[in-house]
Amino acid sequence: MNKTEILCRFLDCNINIHPSVLGELRQLCSSELDMSRILDITKRKGTSVVTQELLDEIKNGNEKKTEVIIKGRKKVTAEEYDADIKISRSKDITSKSFTSGNINNFVKFFNHRYEVLGKVLKNRQALTGSNLIEIVKNHSPSESSIIGIVNNKKETKRGHILIELEDPSGISNALILNRDEDLKKISTEIVTDEIIGLKGKYGRGLFIVNEIFFPDVPINREVRKSPDPVVAVLISDVHVGSAKFLDDVFLRFIKWLRMEEGNSSQRELASKVKYIVIGGDIVDGVGIYPEQKEELVIRDIHKQYAKFYEYLSMIPDYIEIIITPGNHDATRQAEPQPAISEDFVQEYYEDPRIHMTGNPLTAELHGVRVVSYHGRSLDDIISAIPGMSYTKPAKAMLSLLKKRHLSPIYGGKVPLAPENTDYLILEELPEILHMGHVHTFDHLTYRNTLVINSGTFQSQTSFQKKVNLQPTPGKIPVVDLQTLKIVKMEFI
Repeated sequence: MNKTEILCRFLDCNINIHPSVLGELRQLCSSELDMSRILDITKRKGTSVVTQELLDEIKNGNEKKTEVIIKGRKKVTAEEYDADIKISRSKDITSKSFTSGNINNFVKFFNHRYEVLGKVLKNRQALTGSNLIEIVKNHSPSESSIIGIVNNKKETKRGHILIELEDPSGISNALILNRDEDLKKISTEIVTDEIIGLKGKYGRGLFIVNEIFFPDVPINREVRKSPDPVVAVLISDVHVGSAKFLDDVFLRFIKWLRMEEGNSSQRELASKVKYIVIGGDIVDGVGIYPEQKEELVIRDIHKQYAKFYEYLSMIPDYIEIIITPGNHDATRQAEPQPAISEDFVQEYYEDPRIHMTGNPLTAELHGVRVVSYHGRSLDDIISAIPGMSYTKPAKAMLSLLKKRHLSPIYGGKVPLAPENTDYLILEELPEILHMGHVHTFDHLTYRNTLVINSGTFQSQTSFQKKVNLQPTPGKIPVVDLQTLKIVKMEFI
């Protein structure tokens, strides 16, 4: 780090440097972490000038702190346990995308969605005897059930809800009567292209609905927990390269991981961190939104990734790091997304503790199943379903969990690649469903599943201001894999 960079960083914080100590200060600021620590100490002292006396205090303090860390390393809980990480490569699109976007690809794509989620729905007692639409049409007008994909949904002039449902045998128009307010309310969560089940009676060319079923999560299901006292940290949307990237907040996060930040209980929690899952948008990218160039401090995407690797290098080496891409990263925009290309992040692939995967990710961490999806489909769900908002993304995530699909709407804001297999189905339920994208920390628990949005390390951009998106940076979910309890850490 050269003298000019150091001077600029300190002046940005309204702190001057006495000329006689600049050379010595440069030696102490060998990394971003060191400079951040010195800035923090200077601010706490309430001084506006770095003097020789202050440097001597910092050096003495650093020596003492180093001794404590060295002595305490044997007591780092996470270091006592080997990593137990199983990434489901069969659910990762990386190196397996063969679609050409023709009609056959689309047929296979939606047929696979129907077959998998149709089986899930048939596990519901009310739908075990479901029949194909054409069979129900030709049957006597007794109560029956059907399962299909939603082609369309609209409200009639009289306030009824009309749903066009399709299965391999044909199409049926299903009607929810306007007098059934409870059923109409449930129907507001139905979106196009999802798989649902309906129960009712067929007559006069219409299937009159009296029950609606989503694939959903079983009420009583067994959950897996870690046998060891280790924790996982979930983050996303770091946006290195952006002028709005909060590097001081991210460095405080890293210092906490190194047990150099926080009170005794917070440092004890840090000692248990075995895994970090990063859910996309690790850099800001280039050309992602209008006028982005004006808000970039690093305009070369290769340099953005190189800068982020500098931060990763500060993280203790006993912590495993899983990285999935988002829409700002160097991979295709269509979902599912392959892992970030090695052409941009070769050093990541060479680092044995870093695992590069596609989006979405399915993995088991110490026996606990985690699904991490960047969360771009939240834009579609929040737009499509009344009552959803960017301030409470966990509610929108819960809707996706009930649908057992991460991005059901085709032709919306999220480009979907019609692969032969629909990689966005939640066929096997996770203990943890993690997303990002909307830059808002939020979480809830539903039927033993933790639903978590991990927020961001970026302050509000001009684009976010235009769309009235208020981020909540620096709030980090930490999950105890032994108890499945969440702790929120705040670094801002």
